Amino acid sequence: MDEAKIAGILAVAMQLFLAHGYGATSMDLIARHAGVSKITVYAHFSSKAALFAAIINELAGTLTQAIEQLGFDGLPPEQALTEVGRSYLRLALAPRSLALHRLIIADAGRVPGLGRLIHQSGPRPIVLTLAAYLKGRPELAIDDAALAAEQFLGMVLGHNQLGLLLAAKPPAKTRAAINGIVDHAVKLFLAGCRR
Repeated sequence: MDEAKIAGILAVAMQLFLAHGYGATSMDLIARHAGVSKITVYAHFSSKAALFAAIINELAGTLTQAIEQLGFDGLPPEQALTEVGRSYLRLALAPRSLALHRLIIADAGRVPGLGRLIHQSGPRPIVLTLAAYLKGRPELAIDDAALAAEQFLGMVLGHNQLGLLLAAKPPAKTRAAINGIVDHAVKLFLAGCRR
């Protein structure tokens, strides 16, 4: 199957998941809207869960690749954390990411394993990438790099994502404040772990 066809299936699947929810979107519906056979969809994605995971992997993979391309080894912690934090927050606050987050929360309780699948495909690789960087920085006193990475990303995400998910904060104003939010989180984080 060519890459363009796979990309088309993923794009259609994303639209349908967002429009109808995970539970109400079938592989038949995806195949029909993508203009391919159900066999073609199953040839590349073994299940609806695998197809949904591929969508999450694509989003998280874009961010993970951007993080890895920063060349962590050559960057001081303040610069590396600032770049990672801004990239992470931009992705998390993007309209498509927020819509997917709402979908996952709505369906995670009804679809066994969906939440775990999403966690392993999305946030986990980002945490591990950042943890590997933190572990290699001798100027930082960090006993548990994975926990520190989770906590840093949590500081960055803070109530900003929640405010947008609940439509309690203005999106444009929140997105415009990303740099300041991240700069503050970086200062707090480094103040707590510098040797």
